[in-house]
Amino acid sequence: MQQSAVPRCAILSAGKHGRDRAVHRREFITVLGGAAATWPLAALLIVAALVAAIPALAHSWYPLACCGKIDCFPVACDQLVETGSGWFYVPTGNLFKREQVQPSQDPDCHVCLGRGREHRSICAFIVPNV
Repeated sequence: MQQSAVPRCAILSAGKHGRDRAVHRREFITVLGGAAATWPLAALLIVAALVAAIPALAHSWYPLACCGKIDCFPVACDQLVETGSGWFYVPTGNLFKREQVQPSQDPDCHVCLGRGREHRSICAFIVPNV
């Protein structure tokens, strides 16, 4: 099909009789068809984004003041050992003071560590009576 030098919006609003009308209608449907061909990809990307967000939604109860929803992650409760001054996270050697420890709101323990080299202890969530 030959490309027109006239913008499509002008073509669609012009010519209201006979053959011109049919040609313009075909061009309009072609424009719509191009958009319709891309919607499955857009839908797939939206679904993928929602699936990727599920882990974040699963731990949406993290307090913003403590973790900001980005520094926390679930850990095995046996990796947190109670000491006289708080809770020791064995894999990294972080010590959480008692005021940094809160009850977990799910069946898992969680730790929140700062980003960077020092991985500072921010807070921990412990399953009660573990």
